[in-house]
Amino acid sequence: MPGFRLPVLLLALMLGLAATAHGQTASLSVRGYAKNLAIRSQSFFTHETSFLDLSRFRLQTLGDLGARLHAEVWLDSEVLAGSFLGTPDFAFSRSLERATLFDLDWTVAEGDRVRVEQRLFRAFATVYAGRAQLTVGRQRVAWGTGFVWTPTDLLNPVSPTAIEREEKEGVDALYGVVSLGALSRAEAVVAPGRRRGQTSAAARLSATAGEYDVALMGGRFRRAWVLGGDFAGYVGDAGLRGEAAFTRPDHGRSYLRATVNADYNFPGGYYVFVELHHNGVGARDRAKYDPAALLEGVIFNLAREYAAASLSKSLTPLVSANLYALQNLNDGSGLAGPALVWSAAENLEVSLSAYLFYGARDTEFGAFENVYFGSVQFFF
Repeated sequence: MPGFRLPVLLLALMLGLAATAHGQTASLSVRGYAKNLAIRSQSFFTHETSFLDLSRFRLQTLGDLGARLHAEVWLDSEVLAGSFLGTPDFAFSRSLERATLFDLDWTVAEGDRVRVEQRLFRAFATVYAGRAQLTVGRQRVAWGTGFVWTPTDLLNPVSPTAIEREEKEGVDALYGVVSLGALSRAEAVVAPGRRRGQTSAAARLSATAGEYDVALMGGRFRRAWVLGGDFAGYVGDAGLRGEAAFTRPDHGRSYLRATVNADYNFPGGYYVFVELHHNGVGARDRAKYDPAALLEGVIFNLAREYAAASLSKSLTPLVSANLYALQNLNDGSGLAGPALVWSAAENLEVSLSAYLFYGARDTEFGAFENVYFGSVQFFF
């Protein structure tokens, strides 16, 4: 498709102009992946079974102009097909507006059961000057140390029940970093929104204290003031991390969100990860849940206390088994996500997974139907 060449053309033009102006040598590289993801689920609204087949081709074009300028453009081209496109769930998801400055998604073609779409998943440039660097464009600003819940990562939050949790959405922002020494640095970010009340501006200061990395952050995130921090280090051979954020919204009560997690590699090739989360904006009484906020993407969880765990084990040099689990500690509902991953070749991965929800129908996770999905992904 012609759109596949767009990242290469954009970066080549930009670096070519910069190289001409400064007399420096520009370099260009391309990588990415092709992925097919099949999902069988049931509608949250009608409980009817639906199917979605998603084929994605991601082209990541990276360019450098000497040691001063680095730029990246990631173009996603997707084909969506199946009965899921006719469900109210799909229509509702597309009605939600992202709080980004630019709309970098466009539809190439669409029908009743098929859509062809493209989007700029990343499009940014970074300028390096001594101890400082400045990045502008659609980018990922990753703050915090949580794996499942990240209270201080308010620019690019990811739902704990997302199928592709590794796909971190970007934000249109101006992001700067200044090194204050070998083990400390200051960061600042401004992310304008399309509408009033959608702009965020924050700063973060990080340093090393003994064997731990620690950070403090604060700022204005859309319609709330937030102050928080995080840490990461080790207790023996086990990793220990945590983060917390106190939020004071313009309307409503203030609340605290906090996360602590640990991971360890046990003998026999077992990897175990555990995380606890306090969600101050949630409720311990299920009768006080706010499902409207959940559907609108304002919050990701309804209750107050949660636990998450992950267990992985290599069955053979090429096959691994994983179990991802979430537990609502207030209403007893949860999610069990078993998965098998086969490394079919050096750059080819095949996986089979499921999200198995349990609990009473009036609980958070018990209200969802099971989801079964599998993928084939080729990296280049």
